[in-house]
Amino acid sequence: MASALSHSQALLPNPDILALDRIERGADRFRLMVRVAQEAACPLCDQTSRSMHSCYCRHLQDFPWQGAAVELWAFARRFHCRNAACPRKVFCERLPRVARAYARQTERASELVRLIGYVAGGLPGQRLLARLSLAVSDDTVLRRVRQQTMPQPSVPIHHLGVDDWAWRKGQDYGTILVDLDLHRVVDLLPDRAAESFSAWLQQHPEVLTIARDRCGLYAEGAALGAPHSQQIADRFHLILNLSATMERVLEERSRQLVLPPVEGPAAIAQPTPGDLSVDSPSRAPLPPTPSQLRRQRRLERYQQLVTLCRAGQSQAAISRALGMERKTVRRWVRRGEFPERKPPHRRPPKVNDFADYLQQRWNEGCHNASRLHQEIREKGYPGKRAMVARFVATWRKTGKASSPKAPERISPKHAAILVTRAADRMSEDQQHLFDRLSLQCPEIVNLRLMALGFRAALAAENSDSMRRWVEGAKRCEYGAVVRFAYGLQKDISAVSAAVDTSWSTGQVEGQINRLKTIKRQMYGRADFALLRARVLPYWPALAAGPAP
Repeated sequence: MASALSHSQALLPNPDILALDRIERGADRFRLMVRVAQEAACPLCDQTSRSMHSCYCRHLQDFPWQGAAVELWAFARRFHCRNAACPRKVFCERLPRVARAYARQTERASELVRLIGYVAGGLPGQRLLARLSLAVSDDTVLRRVRQQTMPQPSVPIHHLGVDDWAWRKGQDYGTILVDLDLHRVVDLLPDRAAESFSAWLQQHPEVLTIARDRCGLYAEGAALGAPHSQQIADRFHLILNLSATMERVLEERSRQLVLPPVEGPAAIAQPTPGDLSVDSPSRAPLPPTPSQLRRQRRLERYQQLVTLCRAGQSQAAISRALGMERKTVRRWVRRGEFPERKPPHRRPPKVNDFADYLQQRWNEGCHNASRLHQEIREKGYPGKRAMVARFVATWRKTGKASSPKAPERISPKHAAILVTRAADRMSEDQQHLFDRLSLQCPEIVNLRLMALGFRAALAAENSDSMRRWVEGAKRCEYGAVVRFAYGLQKDISAVSAAVDTSWSTGQVEGQINRLKTIKRQMYGRADFALLRARVLPYWPALAAGPAP
């Protein structure tokens, strides 16, 4: 009966062929002196040999122990190959489950480097491994991540989700494929093309359903590569398409998307002839501000666009002539007027929380900003005196006539969000804003009813309601909605499947977010092979031995 292995011997990578002689403690590492005890076989002809040629020592980096690095000094041998037909005359004995040929690390240490590189990346992985007393370079970490893995178990893919991801937004795109049953990425494609997607599907004939957005490339690729599969349009993307359609309709009615100013208190004082605070008519005009100069440049470009459009130029020609994006040209042409920029939405200052107290003290006769600031500081105001002074400055009598508040503009995109928002997710403020907007633009009420009807058809038990909605939308008075309905009619089988089935691309969007995180973690400088290796599920490169 064989004696039990000692603890030190059992922790070697492959105790069946390695025998521990001694352990040496250096300044910063342990050295494990081991010898190889096995029958050596030629790596080409696989014939064993006992005719030793010479011996040598392999220095292998292994798992750290007690916070110190570990070096495995394996005394291996060289042998003569006695097979006359073998082209190799001398060979070095291999170390199975210990290290590969020419390797400087044990297989289990290499697998640890690969795992940390898969999770953290190159340079962060190098720093983490250095804390673990495993000194490697970031290039080695990335090289391990790219290393070929063990053959993955062939699991049939029945339900597939597909979407695109951006190398550079608006320029280069790839394709991500997700197994909807196992919730994991099965492959990445370097481009967004029907041909590559079709070729991938032909290699996986077991795919039964394909959840996608309404991109025509993926619809064409699925029809060519898997004609027997069922295509399912994603419900979230259908809502996005509806919102974009409503935005196009409202762009043509942007002049009506104006809210009347909220009535405020009348001006406190009017200028008098003897008031010195009134601006003199002979005063020189102020120079234009940077925002006014930017608006003037946009206005000049818009006037050039209108001139070229009236001259019969196409939108593509106008885009090239003015150096503008084609989407911007199309949006400006639809509006029919100069697109004013919406003022930025800023968070109200914290001094507004004390407005009632400041108004009360102001009416009592305290008009000193420093004193008011000190009083509200005692009540918990964390801000500076300047904000209080700016807040109460509007209550001082300056003799200048107060200018009426400019009307508030609502962008077509904001209005489209209000139109397509689900009824149960509409807040009171949004409902109030929609009611005010409907007074200026009554047509958004009809658009709202159409959007709610589409949502109801999408949530129905069967696709008959969706088909009826499409037929009704094809006869409406809004051109963008009619085009949207005809687009749904061309893809009606996938749209109907979105109602009749529960599959969607929700988890595909989650995997795309994970891909973006990994891509940005590597600062966008990773090639496709490295990005694919880190996005696909982790599989061990080789079986590793026990860890100490």
